[in-house]
Parts: sequence; structure tokens; C-alpha cells
Amino acid sequence: MKMKSGFSALMLIALLSLPAYAKHASFSERVIFHQGEDGVNTYRIPALIETVKGTLIAVVDARRDSSRDLPAHISLVMRRSFNGGKDWEPMRTIVAVEEGGVGDASLLLDRSNGRVWYFHSYGPPGIGFHTAKPGARTGATTFQFHAMYSDDDGATWSSPVDLTPQVKEPQWQAMFAASGTDIQASSGRLLVPLVVRDERGIVHSFNAYSDDHGKTWRHGEAIGDGTDESHNVELKNGVILQNMRNGKTRAIARSSDGGVSFGPVSHDAALIDPGCNASITRYRRGKTDVLIFTNAASTRRENLSVKVSYDEGRTWPVARTLHAGPSAYSTVIPLRDGSIGVLYEEGTTSPYERIAFARFNLAWIAQRGDKLR
Repeated sequence: MKMKSGFSALMLIALLSLPAYAKHASFSERVIFHQGEDGVNTYRIPALIETVKGTLIAVVDARRDSSRDLPAHISLVMRRSFNGGKDWEPMRTIVAVEEGGVGDASLLLDRSNGRVWYFHSYGPPGIGFHTAKPGARTGATTFQFHAMYSDDDGATWSSPVDLTPQVKEPQWQAMFAASGTDIQASSGRLLVPLVVRDERGIVHSFNAYSDDHGKTWRHGEAIGDGTDESHNVELKNGVILQNMRNGKTRAIARSSDGGVSFGPVSHDAALIDPGCNASITRYRRGKTDVLIFTNAASTRRENLSVKVSYDEGRTWPVARTLHAGPSAYSTVIPLRDGSIGVLYEEGTTSPYERIAFARFNLAWIAQRGDKLR
């Protein structure tokens, strides 16, 4: 069996280990939020989860009056799919506030009980990440970290709970949870990446964590100076790999204590980045165990791409573009049937015109016109 140049031997091994139905390239895409719909100026900041029953939940910012971040007038809206992303129920609002705004949603599935956690920021009037004040753990001048949960696949949600007093240090100027999809470690620990502006005004990546299924929360240690929005993944040996926004390539660090403290920060030259939120996940199916990464793989917000690593993130030999044009935030998850789902921002002249859901398999990532023969 010969391979055209560019087709990785590792990819061949991975493909041969997949079930027969997954060896043939499969791809579908659907736009589920579009700029201007329902009178909303811009939809931004995708979050995605698949429940234990297979329901897909997509949550985004509905930026009512402009495309600006908090403290702009923003509410959080949701759509669900019960057939793998082919069809989506009508959009509905999850959280809206009379004063201030909410945004930057992230979703987390607790596998032990099926509960879906939903985290977001709340900015009181005039308060955003850059205008919040230190000194109070929560209140009218504090950028706040709230949580809700659903035990019925997103049909209903609990009332928001302010987790800021548990997680924020009084001297910090501001803090928020990075948007997208969060993870539960094999220990059962819930991990939520944070962005903190400390008492000196320096921005760091952190993690919030819970070891009692969300009853109480604590924060870990800062992961380098100048790091920003991040996501993490648990490797085969239990190490937590943090992948962080930090300049023109992604910053990475590893933790051997479940995401609390980290070793040195380095940069992955293979992961070019425009300074934008990205996503990483671990895909396990049969004998296949790989990492999958998505971001705008450019020095500008464009070229939304998916990459695969077979060696715990040391190299990324296989990549494919999802959207070559303007694009920005994304989140990627493995799906129960063995395919992969990505929710991402894309457009024709701007990255923020649409939010699309794509579903594909590993064979599609590898294809790129190459054929096994």
C-alpha cells in the first residue's frame, strides 16, 4: 500500500484502527446564528456541549446593539439539536439582565451525574474586564463569575449563582471564565479556565476547580505572565495540558496536580495564532487516542483550522481548513458516535457575521485530496 506525499503514517494507523463507517470522509456544516437575526447586531463567543443523552447545546452572546464586549448590552441565547446538528430548535434566551450585561459562556458536562454546567460573566452597569475595580470579592464594581446548571439537557436551568466570592482574590482587578467548552478530569475534578488581571494589571491564565461536583470552588496558581484565554486537556498519564492565548503562537504548560500548579510556559511554533480564543480536546475511540485543536491559524483572524496530534501535543502533523476566510473563536468536542463537532465564528468580510456548526470525522481531516492506494 502506497501513500501520496503529505499523508502521515500515523494518520494511516489511526484510520485503520477506526470502525469501518469512520474510514470514509464525512463532513457537514450548518450556520445556526447569523448577524442581524431577531434584531441582534452580532452573535459571538461560541460554547458547545453534548449531553449524556446526545443532545447538542450551543450557547452564544447576543450582542444586541453593537459587536462590543461587556459592559455592552449583551444577553445569552441557546439552540439545541436532537439529531446530531442536522436540525436545531428555535433560539431562546437563557440569561438576560435589566442592567449591565452577561456574556462569555462556557459549558461543562459532569459525566458522573449528567449535569450540564453553564458559566458566564456578569458585568454590572459600566463594568467590564478593563473597567472593574479591585477590593471587593463581588459587587457593583466587580466583574463577576456566575454559574447555572441543567439536569434535563438544557430544557430548564437553575438560577444563576455568583461564584466570584469563592474564586476571586480581593486584590485582583478583574477575572472572567474563558468561553467555550470546559473539561472534567478523570479524577472527577471540574476545571474551568480563568483569565485574571492581577493587582499589578498583569493578565494571567488560571484554573478554577471543584472536587465536589460544583458545590464549592477554588482557584489554582497563575500560569505565566501575559497569558490570556485558555483551554485544557487531560493527557494519557493524567497530566493537564493548558493551551493559552499569548501572542503569535500558542503558549502551553503542563500540570501534574490536576490543573492547580504548572511547570514552565513555552510556545508551540506549530500553532500560529492571531491572539484569539482557541480550543483543544482529547478524542478517544477504539484504539485511536489523539488530541484535536482548532483556531484561526494565521497572524490574522482567518483560516479557521483543525489539527491532529498523535503524540500528546508535541507535534501536529495533520491539519485541514474549515473556513479559509475571516474567522475567530471556536470550540471543539468529540461526539458520541465517533465524529467531531466544532462551533465557530466565520464570515465573508468579517469574522463575526455567522456562527456555524461543523461535524466531520478523522478521515475528513486527513483527506485534503490525498488518497490511500
